Amino acid sequence: MIRQRTLIFSAIFIFLSKWAFSQEYPKISLFGLGKQFQSPSKDSISLIGLENRFRIEFSDSMDSLSYQLIGFDLKPQKTTMPTVQYTNLVGGEYTLKYKLRNEAEKTIKISITEAFWQKWWFFPMIAFYIILLIGIGLYFFTLYNFRQKMKMQLLRSKISADLHDEVGSNLSSIAIFTQVLKKNLHDPKLLPILDKITKNSEESVSLMQDTVWSLNPQNDSADKLINRIISYGNQTFSAKKIVFTQNIDIAFDKLKLNMEDSKNLFLILKEGINNIAKHAKANKVELAIIEKDREILFYLKDDGQGFDTALENEGNGLKNFKNRALESGFEININSEVNKGTNLEISISP
Repeated sequence: MIRQRTLIFSAIFIFLSKWAFSQEYPKISLFGLGKQFQSPSKDSISLIGLENRFRIEFSDSMDSLSYQLIGFDLKPQKTTMPTVQYTNLVGGEYTLKYKLRNEAEKTIKISITEAFWQKWWFFPMIAFYIILLIGIGLYFFTLYNFRQKMKMQLLRSKISADLHDEVGSNLSSIAIFTQVLKKNLHDPKLLPILDKITKNSEESVSLMQDTVWSLNPQNDSADKLINRIISYGNQTFSAKKIVFTQNIDIAFDKLKLNMEDSKNLFLILKEGINNIAKHAKANKVELAIIEKDREILFYLKDDGQGFDTALENEGNGLKNFKNRALESGFEININSEVNKGTNLEISISP
């Protein structure tokens, strides 16, 4: 009885073995990046990311082949060639379903390991490094720019101190010695020459003081500039007994000027104040600073005798006004009528 059972199981085993071999998968040749892999009798393939181009050649002869790569093909494909080829597949898991002639459908599992540039973190990492490089570049540029500004401010401070200590003292000495010489001079013909020397020395001292003030980095602010203009106006007009009023209606932080533009603005208004004091015969003067249509407007008005702007009048400093305004990009208008006063208008775009 036992022997009969053994013979029966042996027969069944032989039958199943023959059936399994009859269902053996066809031999497959796998090509990728110039490499060839022999994969006989296998139903799975594992590839790395760089081997994402492959061709499967079926060695059996056949009349037709239908196939579909699940995860890539949207619908089944048909061909009479014993070849299936795919290129540039992204990493992931795929299943190739195929059917030869009238046989049952078979499958080959294809696993492709993602290349590092196909990882989800690759492009965020590249973006991070780009942002990091830009940030480092901006940091060093800002640091370099800051150091250059510090060097410039130190240079300005040094020049300002040297002018004040050396040139200023020399010019003041010339004016003092000229005054002493005038008192002890017996030749009246030389007095006009000494007066001219004194006047030129005093003007040079005043110009030097303005230059020193503009060079000093501590004066690089709109409020200090406007306060200096007002202080100079008060000093000049009080000596002439002229009423001087101010109307300041701006936020100081909206007026941003560099050293050269600040100096030109001050010298234009200073020249205007001097012209009023010397020539206008005015009783009242107003300085108005307002914001209009996103521009900062400076008005210097007087009620003096005025002048004809159509006539060339270098004594009023019109040429200096225009040259300094052109240099700094200011718009300047001078409106004046005889016996009705003068209005000097300066327009600055922030």
